[in-house]
Amino acid sequence: MNRVLPVVTAVLAACLYLVGLALDLFWLKLLTKPWLVVALALAVWKHAGSGAGRRIAWGLLAGAVGDVCLALPNAFLPGMIAFAIGHGLYVAAFLQWSRIPAPALLAPVGIFAATGLWLMLPGAGALTLPLVVYVLVIGAMIWRAAACALEAQDDALIRWGPLAGAILFGFSDMLIGIHRFHQPMPGAAFAIILTYWAGQTLFAATAIRRKA
Repeated sequence: MNRVLPVVTAVLAACLYLVGLALDLFWLKLLTKPWLVVALALAVWKHAGSGAGRRIAWGLLAGAVGDVCLALPNAFLPGMIAFAIGHGLYVAAFLQWSRIPAPALLAPVGIFAATGLWLMLPGAGALTLPLVVYVLVIGAMIWRAAACALEAQDDALIRWGPLAGAILFGFSDMLIGIHRFHQPMPGAAFAIILTYWAGQTLFAATAIRRKA
């Protein structure tokens, strides 16, 4: 029962957040948004090993802080900072899992980052510098996640989980940036949160599977 309760609570909170999103209920969204990621962080902290696993757990908690900031008015920059810290922690964890230099992977990541900046920078205004820094940090996170896939592994989750999670997370962030800085996209909030949750879940599941 003790193991089931956090899962049920997190899933219930996620469902209530989607209800709040559909009905545009500010307080329901604010109170329920971070709990799925907090539950993932606690699961990683409990079941993964030290080192990389703990960095993933702290990265998830930084994401939960970012979730709250993005749900608040006028707290977009603190949210960016929280998520950037989380991505930095993920980079450190992925480097522990794989030290392969993988310079060739910088090309597709660079194209992704450049495309995002090309779309977003004209509308960034005072957030231009933080946005550039953030895109570079998430680009580094995607690059090191992709490097993990170069390690020969029989376990598909261990090999591909970081990359799949990073792509989903990057897609979610790209949607946020385009929606805020380029062109509003009605209904984008559902795609943003679902891909974000999926990415974070893959990071957590990989850390737990690796136990290191």
